[in-house]
Amino acid sequence: MISFQNRRILFLLLGLAFSGMVLSQEPVPVERSNNKVILEGKVYYIHMVKPGQTLYSIARAYDISQKEIAIENPGVVSGLQIGQALKIPLEHALDEEIDTAEEVTLADSLRMHTVQAGETVFSISRIYQIDAESILSANPGIDINDLRPGDQLIIPQPSRKEKEPVYNEEGFAYHRVKRRETLYSIARYYEVSVEEIREVNPELGWGGPKTGQIIRIPLRQVISQIPAAPDTSAYDTAMRADDILPKPYQYEDLQVTPADPRRVYRIAFFIPFDFRAPEPLDSLIADVRSESRRNRIIEKYRMDQRIPQSVNFLEFFEGSLLAIDSLAETGMKLDIRYYDTGKSAQQTTKILRDESLRTFDLFIGPFYRSNLELVSDFAKEYRIPLATPFYSEQDLVSENPFLFQVVPSRNAEYREAAGLIASKYDHNIVYVREEDTLEAEKHRLFKEYIFDELDNYHPEEPVVFKEVVLQLSRTDEIIQSLSADKKNLVIVPTRNEALASRVVSSLYFNLKQYDIQLMGTPYWPEFTSIDYRYYHDLRLIFYHSQWIDYLDPEVSRFLIAYRNRFYDEPRSRTGKGINYGVAGFEMTYYFINALRIYGPRFILSLDDYNPDLVCGGFRFSRVTTYGGYENEKVTFYQFTPGMRIEKIEVPEPPRRRFFFRPLEDRRRKFLNDEIDWN
Repeated sequence: MISFQNRRILFLLLGLAFSGMVLSQEPVPVERSNNKVILEGKVYYIHMVKPGQTLYSIARAYDISQKEIAIENPGVVSGLQIGQALKIPLEHALDEEIDTAEEVTLADSLRMHTVQAGETVFSISRIYQIDAESILSANPGIDINDLRPGDQLIIPQPSRKEKEPVYNEEGFAYHRVKRRETLYSIARYYEVSVEEIREVNPELGWGGPKTGQIIRIPLRQVISQIPAAPDTSAYDTAMRADDILPKPYQYEDLQVTPADPRRVYRIAFFIPFDFRAPEPLDSLIADVRSESRRNRIIEKYRMDQRIPQSVNFLEFFEGSLLAIDSLAETGMKLDIRYYDTGKSAQQTTKILRDESLRTFDLFIGPFYRSNLELVSDFAKEYRIPLATPFYSEQDLVSENPFLFQVVPSRNAEYREAAGLIASKYDHNIVYVREEDTLEAEKHRLFKEYIFDELDNYHPEEPVVFKEVVLQLSRTDEIIQSLSADKKNLVIVPTRNEALASRVVSSLYFNLKQYDIQLMGTPYWPEFTSIDYRYYHDLRLIFYHSQWIDYLDPEVSRFLIAYRNRFYDEPRSRTGKGINYGVAGFEMTYYFINALRIYGPRFILSLDDYNPDLVCGGFRFSRVTTYGGYENEKVTFYQFTPGMRIEKIEVPEPPRRRFFFRPLEDRRRKFLNDEIDWN
């Protein structure tokens, strides 16, 4: 059993063959590293792999299991590399007297930087306001002329005496921890480090914050001092931190204009209608040598001919027209423009040269990332709210305070799904994933959310959590992981239809021996090779942000209006099952109706705004103090044995009891760090 904070979780890693477990020669002795860093609030040794060292010998030197090293370093599954840096968690290393103050000092003096495309040692040194020689000294193995995107560099900080931020006595914000928040997400929101939050909240220890807990957030403030003579010698080459780091934005400069029924609101849609004739199939496969890739191209081409991509966007357009009709009936005055961006960034750039766009009240679209980047920059510059339909990565929304991301990111979906999984803590929980190192970070993140939620729902009792690393050719490991004495929850977070099909078939034919519930992803209802009867018998649970319940009266009203207006059905869906026509209606109605009710400053009134929509609406939350808003509303549905798909609610975690020491005792502790409460 592995201890995760206050809970015990039985974590069985099945089907994973660790490299280096069986060797034909004697391994080279391993010397334990003394280098310690803090990454995301957790203390690690950093071990550099040397020739002849194996996973087994390294694990033995640090008195840790190979499995624990593999969890922190997923790449070791495919073998160790000479010079590879391994993270060894300190909490599971050899028991020893630990000088906590020394650890923090060492950790605070180091930061990790992931090299981006086009960066050099010199440009990185300007970002962190240190000289390039310091970076080279801290990274003796790097080639200054061969930095590659994704490389990890250790960034030394100047000494605390020179650079440590100074806090006024009142220089703190107080934050009440919300459900599913972590120290990392809180630190990111306030633009401070996890270590800084821990430093001013010693009660956190090495654990995470609890829902409802109030923690202090250090805010950098300037204390009056006698200024030293400024050194202007480096002004030509060094950039100020204010020029590099984004600044918090609170919408203070938005025009104070109340809702006015006489005003004409201007809205622009960016839709890639792109009605050009498709490229001939022969030209698409002429230079493709791989037979499997040729077959995929041919299959996609045939599907596109049945339902051209332009039809999808046409249905989005039609859905938006229905919303505009509804709003026009209220007396709202609208000036609507539709722009055909195609897939061309050049065409989008040409559209944005129209100076009249700078005075618009709302943008909706575009659909392709290359176009979205251009429109997002334009909207940010001219402070125009921009709603993007299907883009779900967080890179753009984290930088543009006027961007609204309607489809939840993977992180948001995982946070919500983790709560439902944790509510079934009394089940035998089986986590199934593919043997794919490229997906390792995704699974690490999901499991981290699950473990955090398990601590909220039932922190004291044992929870059985098993992980199965599955190969498509074998599924017997899943059956071996099931329990005949408990209910089984099998989680398969994949969009791979072949893997899903194998898992479903294997579980279905063992239903007589085991009580099984299956949990998939939003992609699963769209799979065509799996019989829905299997889903119903396995009581498949999936989550979705815009699922259409055809028994819902709102859905029925929308479909009737759509048929009466366009003499057709809205059929087109994304890979996640989002209906283009419904999405066009919901987005258009939500944002234009917000303009009608609150005026151009509707962005400040989202907490009070919850209109009735076809799929239940949105729940927007700001991602950073300098970024935009992401829809975090995820709803859960379950296939039932009665051949229905029903909405299910996530139960709230039980109320936690907190025990506090007397105030006078706590005061004494802060005055005297050597008081032993044990």
